Parts: sequence; C-alpha cells; structure tokens
Amino acid sequence: MVRPYIEYKGFMAQQHPDISNVFLPFLKEVRPSRVLEIGTAGGGFILFIREALDFLGLHETSIKSFDIQEQSHYTILRQSKIEINIVNLFDSTYSSLLSPSIIEPYIQKEGTTLVLCDGGNKITEFNSISPLIKKGDFIMTHDYIDTKDNFEKYFYNKIWNWCEIEEKDIASISRKCSLQPYNQDAFTKVVWACRKKIN
Repeated sequence: MVRPYIEYKGFMAQQHPDISNVFLPFLKEVRPSRVLEIGTAGGGFILFIREALDFLGLHETSIKSFDIQEQSHYTILRQSKIEINIVNLFDSTYSSLLSPSIIEPYIQKEGTTLVLCDGGNKITEFNSISPLIKKGDFIMTHDYIDTKDNFEKYFYNKIWNWCEIEEKDIASISRKCSLQPYNQDAFTKVVWACRKKIN
C-alpha cells in the first residue's frame, strides 16, 4: 500500500515519509547559500528545509518560496525566516516563465542556489528555470519517476501515487544546460530528481 503524505509540525508536507533521511545529508553536503521554491502549498516541506538548515548551522541561508494564492498559514511560515511571495511567475497556460527577472538575480547571487520545483506544472518549472541557474547550482523537481513503466511497476499503490514528470521531460534541457544527475538513486526513493549544473 502506498505510504501517505507526512505532516511537519502541523503543516502538510506532501512528501514521502523518508524525506528527511535524504534531504538532511544532502543539505549538509551542499550547504546552499539560498533556496528558491516553486509551490509553497501546505508549507510543511519548506518549513522542514528551513529548520534543517538551521540545525546544520546555516542560519544565513535565505529562502524564497512562490505560490499563486495567499493561505492563512503563510503568516506563521513568514515568522520562520521563509519569504513567501504571492505571484504567478508563469503565463496563464503555465507553459512559459513570464517573469524571469523576479528570480534570476536571486539565483545568480554568489554561492550555491538550490531550486525546488514543486508547483502546478513541474515540467514547465524545471525547463524554464534551468537556463537561469549558474555553475555549481542545483535544480530539483518533485513527483519524478524516470519512466511511466517504472512508476506503474514499482511505485503506484506501493510507494507513491503521483508521477508528474519523467526523465524524457527534462533530458533535453539537462543536456543543453549541462545538468548532471546528483545522488539520484537516493532521491528516486523519495520521488525527486536532482541535477547539478557542472558548466
């Protein structure tokens, strides 16, 4: 039977229950200077990221999260050093990035940027934002399984019931932008793709 979402400190996280076992070592290794999240939603995941960074001593790592509709619980999240922006970065069909100028200067600051694509159209998010990241940055996307066949055989009704993005959806932009898989075996277990820009 599929494992349910988790909550984190009362906030819906919409993540696999093993998420902390994969992300905490990753954050410890990468030590990002900033995090950009697309899709705040229930807020539990980004609150976990904030508290994991603080646990690791990365108190100065900033977080910007973007969503399209204000939620009452965002007030509490903002009190936890999470900047939540209510703005749609994409066009009305969610097929292209309308406002790269809102996020590109933040991504391009000195130090490692970690981008988390977890909004309403992960394919568009990953493909539109990948060209904006710099060498050494990471871009990730949630609800990723490499192929629909593997999703149906190994994940559906067993591990996770959502596959919103496959390898074929990000292969071209990954080649174009010199994005290499990073610790993908571990991230596959919690249905994330992780890519590092190497050039």
